[in-house]
Amino acid sequence: MSVFDKSYRRYKGELKGRWFKIWSIATTTFRVQFSGKKIIFLLILCNIPMIAFTLMLVFTAIFFPQGLTEMLFGMFGTLDVAMYTVINFTFNAGLIFLPIVFISALNSGTIANDKKHNSLALYMAKPIDRIDYVLGKTISVYMISSFVTLIPWLMFLILFTLLAGSTQIQFLDTLWVYLSTSGSALVVILFLGSIVLLFSSFSNQSVLAGILTIMILFLPDILITTISGILDISWINYLSISTLLTAAIFLIFGKPDFEGLLGSFYEANINGWISIVILLAIAIICVLFTINNLYKEEID
Repeated sequence: MSVFDKSYRRYKGELKGRWFKIWSIATTTFRVQFSGKKIIFLLILCNIPMIAFTLMLVFTAIFFPQGLTEMLFGMFGTLDVAMYTVINFTFNAGLIFLPIVFISALNSGTIANDKKHNSLALYMAKPIDRIDYVLGKTISVYMISSFVTLIPWLMFLILFTLLAGSTQIQFLDTLWVYLSTSGSALVVILFLGSIVLLFSSFSNQSVLAGILTIMILFLPDILITTISGILDISWINYLSISTLLTAAIFLIFGKPDFEGLLGSFYEANINGWISIVILLAIAIICVLFTINNLYKEEID
């Protein structure tokens, strides 16, 4: 009997469940992507709009406490209008570039780096299939994307609610805004994260995947804004990512009634239901194409 046969013992223990494997892939990828000081700098840079709004509330509460209530509700109106305004301020046609850069930069190497370093063979050598691998990577992308969407939005909402507590806002109204904020973040995360994941599966170069994702997500808004200013074509707005997101969030927040300084600046000019269907359909298609790309990938 060979030495190998004497020393090798086949594992006979109980294997973890499928969802444990998927979650392990997700958390491992999340830790790898968030390692390094450059990531913290990029996170702060891409959250500048949210940081500015939050600091505005903090400084006003410290230095002008008597005018805080007037500032909060004179500028924003009700709580749902405040959150809707903050969210759409982040994702308007001009500033949408910042969260796109963060999501693309951190997630473009999710699959591309594994292909580049031949790590796919290591994954597939374990008792997982390619769907498990893609699902784990998809969850990690969504988790990372939440750092320029859900997490800063909820931090602002909590601060706003605490500072405005003297105005006797009803708990159910506050809870409804939390749910609307989470729903808006979910739509944004599913849409942007799925597109980045798809481009990451096309190439083994994360930089190339990131650049292509930024171009595909950002450039159409510039072109559509230019075209809509020249031609009166209403349906072309359905090709604008920022307009789709604005319409979807406008619907989720129940068409908030704007009063005061904002006017109709953040009101949607396309159908919200159609926008949500388009965004979610694109997200699902991107995930399916990603799975298809991984099944066509040859593993040495």
